[in-house]
Amino acid sequence: MFLRLKVKSMKIKYTSAFWWLLSPTYKYAELNKNKLIENGACQTELSSALKKYNKRYFISAIIICIAVQSLTYLGQTLFPESGFSAHPLIKYPYWAMAIIIIWLFLLSRGIEITKAFLGDAIDKLNGEHSNSDLKYGERLKLALTSYIELIINFGTLYFLMPLCFYKDSHQFSSIFEAIYFSGITITTVGYGDISPSYWLLQFLTVFEVLAGFSLIVVCFTIYSSLALSQPEICKICGKKLKKRT
Repeated sequence: MFLRLKVKSMKIKYTSAFWWLLSPTYKYAELNKNKLIENGACQTELSSALKKYNKRYFISAIIICIAVQSLTYLGQTLFPESGFSAHPLIKYPYWAMAIIIIWLFLLSRGIEITKAFLGDAIDKLNGEHSNSDLKYGERLKLALTSYIELIINFGTLYFLMPLCFYKDSHQFSSIFEAIYFSGITITTVGYGDISPSYWLLQFLTVFEVLAGFSLIVVCFTIYSSLALSQPEICKICGKKLKKRT
């Protein structure tokens, strides 16, 4: 009976079908979460699923990063003059695969992370009930993992972009240099040694900055302030303790 009452208090939310186009990974996560709620999962089970989901995508970001670097190295080995991206017979399948990876994972995860954490932080400020029982410290850890994932994903994205999108047709020596560019972009350091010159890439760098800002400044500030404002609970009797001034 207690479990049923707990499940009924959980809210099932569905966003517009447009999000399948904008961020397929967000809609996929939404469907899985709602399915767990409909199947009677408790808050602890939902929290565990969110942690696994976050960890799985972080590992996937690293694997895709390594795969892209390995594929580029293979192309330079087989075709030293052009590589896969400019080879007459391979360039179209190569760019088609690159666009699919960028859309289905790299950009999709960036949008998903921004919407999910920013929406959760706003819900907390509005005092809305959470479906999961994640503590604020756990939410901070998930946000930090997602922040690092953003740097890796955007680094992979920048590495896949055509050379003409950069000032002086800059060519990354390796994907690690692209991750470096992603890191200084999201932290708004911007040394200027690598600069986007095409509007699409300029837009993506601005979006990365906004995504990183929403995670570090907004979410971290809100989660930390709400955690500190919570009353301390006595481990023996379970009563709230008065905070010392």
